[in-house]
Amino acid sequence: MSGLLGTYTSLPNLHPALVHFPVALAITALGLDLASLAFRRQPWLERATALLYGLAAAGAGVAYLAGRQAAGTVGAISPRAEIVLADHADLALWTLLALTVAAALRITASFRDRARPVGRLSVLRGIGLLVMLGAGILIARTADLGGSLVFRYGVAVAAAPAEPVGQQSASIPSAPASPPGVRLMRATDGALEWRPAPGDRAAIGRILEPAAGSDERAVVAVSSPGVKEGLSLAVHGSSILVFPGTFGNLVMEARLDMTGFQGTVGLAYHVDSDGNGSFFTLSDGGQVRLERRTGDTRKVLGSASVEKPKGGVTLRTSVAGHHLKGFVDGAMVLHRHGSSGTAGRAGLAFSGKGVVRVISVTITPVPGS
Repeated sequence: MSGLLGTYTSLPNLHPALVHFPVALAITALGLDLASLAFRRQPWLERATALLYGLAAAGAGVAYLAGRQAAGTVGAISPRAEIVLADHADLALWTLLALTVAAALRITASFRDRARPVGRLSVLRGIGLLVMLGAGILIARTADLGGSLVFRYGVAVAAAPAEPVGQQSASIPSAPASPPGVRLMRATDGALEWRPAPGDRAAIGRILEPAAGSDERAVVAVSSPGVKEGLSLAVHGSSILVFPGTFGNLVMEARLDMTGFQGTVGLAYHVDSDGNGSFFTLSDGGQVRLERRTGDTRKVLGSASVEKPKGGVTLRTSVAGHHLKGFVDGAMVLHRHGSSGTAGRAGLAFSGKGVVRVISVTITPVPGS
């Protein structure tokens, strides 16, 4: 579908082409409903109103499904846009529910009164009208957020540059207490950026420390002759290494090289004092997962298959409210809804055997967290 749209239109997806129809239908239905109360001896007006209620609800359903599909095609966006997109999606669902309820009430009222030559304001019709008024408010707010995504954040606009994750952190030096050569950068908004050098072996245990319950000997920094960027970590077992600070809603990204590694590597977040947390992981076989671990229990929120990683790979995850996403090399591969736990530490998770080279890690708090 995306290929056809790109060939014959300039639209990035179907959502912008469909979303205006339910908006126009709902506004027209509301106007006709009020007009039918003034002209009660025009039964066709009352019937047309009921029909428009139904069309508005049906159109909203189609636009909502197209919006969900569109959200999976926009790729990685800025942290601020993530929370706006999450709010837009949530309000769109509430709008769809309100329009569906209003349509059900209005059509039922019209069916019951079909034999009457003069329209009347029944209880069902009155409640339906009130629900439609509420839906109108939701439509206005949802549309405002949708416009903000396009015109303020450039989502799905090819010419708009994406806001880099952790943009401010690159220009703010690390805290004086950080050991020389560790290269951890901190921003005033709480964002972290780590670009280790091959010789930054002291970072393990100082900047990245094992979470509760993790084996301290499972991951160690090793020499990597000839490598110009990144820190090589030898993995033998399972461990979660976390950065300083606590994060709620966030966007986290890591550039890794999994050459010569067998097992899974992932992004860990909302890690608590007992070592429980949420994870977006990638295996050397190309299996990706979103999951929540509590003690020995693992709740898989979503899984998918991607191409087997060959050399460098970029993992990214975002948490905005109950919207949980996972990206591989800029493409969204998982989008699930649910709880990822409360605010906690964030870092890297390893399980397997071999060497993983960490090139960079950025963690950016999402506004509103």
